[in-house]
Amino acid sequence: MAVIDLTLPVNRHMQGIPNLREYEENPTRCVVLSCMGEVQKAYLESRDIELDDNLEFTPHMLSRLEILTHIGTHIDAPCHFLESGGWTVEQIPLEHTIGKGVVVPLTHLKGRERITADEIIRTGVELDNSVIPVLYTGWTERAWGTDEFWGESIFLDTTAAEYIVEKGCKAVALDCFPEAPFWLGIEADQPPGRNHKTLLGNKTIIIQLLTDIGKLAGREFTLYGIPLPLDGMDGSPARVFAITE
Repeated sequence: MAVIDLTLPVNRHMQGIPNLREYEENPTRCVVLSCMGEVQKAYLESRDIELDDNLEFTPHMLSRLEILTHIGTHIDAPCHFLESGGWTVEQIPLEHTIGKGVVVPLTHLKGRERITADEIIRTGVELDNSVIPVLYTGWTERAWGTDEFWGESIFLDTTAAEYIVEKGCKAVALDCFPEAPFWLGIEADQPPGRNHKTLLGNKTIIIQLLTDIGKLAGREFTLYGIPLPLDGMDGSPARVFAITE
């Protein structure tokens, strides 16, 4: 048995969707408020960790986290795109985000290309309500932390979202954006959130921006997507990992 972490690290260098006010005005911050002395302070500085302007030396280290609910590795709740009647994140049954996973290999796709239903079907991977498909383009591994990640985004086509719902999957996990990159002018004339509405409207939970999926190649595994139980919220940063059989 092995535990494989599929979660992107949380730090102040994380970039959200371009040209959206929410991301531009609310950067992720991990701020140390207090630490135990000069040695620990020097270590934190060597790690490029942000220190509070009024950093105190105390018997403990204590920090503050500021993060949006939809950045890095995270889980979308149905209320993210459903105005009424959709689960909030703490209402998502963990049975929807924990289960047998299956990797769908799509690493041949290049920047600005889309995952279509036909692409998924051509892999020969069978989908049904007993598995969580993990769509593996390798995009986070290749581009996370660079301007290319959002500037050349691989993305999910509407046909793929419809196919995943048709197959009855209780969740889908992926390492790229689940919508056409409107900030690049691709399908910018279409209604926003079409795939979110298709998936979440059918209680297919979206587990976004995994990394290191390639480590699961050829293995049977159980996927664990664990959101924080944030009362009434639309999503949550998540720790996502796989336990191999």
